[in-house]
Amino acid sequence: MVRVKHRYILVQIRCNDRPSDESVAISSSAVYYQINTLVERYYGEFGSASMLQLNVLYFNAKTHLCIIQTRHGPHRFITSILPLITTAGSQVARFRTLYVGATLKQCHKFIIKYQQRYINKMIGDYRGEMQKQQLIADVTKMQTL
Repeated sequence: MVRVKHRYILVQIRCNDRPSDESVAISSSAVYYQINTLVERYYGEFGSASMLQLNVLYFNAKTHLCIIQTRHGPHRFITSILPLITTAGSQVARFRTLYVGATLKQCHKFIIKYQQRYINKMIGDYRGEMQKQQLIADVTKMQTL
């Protein structure tokens, strides 16, 4: 019996018309639709059929991080297509692949390090203690789609 191997792709979604510290709300169906249409356009029916087990597991609106789960082979299709995506829903956006991991635990470790660097970079802009605590709560909050 052969087990199904998954890959977890950590992506940063940045909207071009918004500042980097502003929250953004993108639905998982919009991300799935964009990825699926471009994979079908560039890889044909074989690529489209390989996207049947594509899931968006995690999204953080403050840091714009998103985890996409897919099977082991077709993850190469997705990583090659992500830089070509120019819209997310109705917003003009760019997708940047940060990490591709074999386990969700490894992606979680990478997210923790990334969020710590983000907090250290952004905490200097806030003066009050309440604003700093709110920033930390917003960054570390996990929201599933």
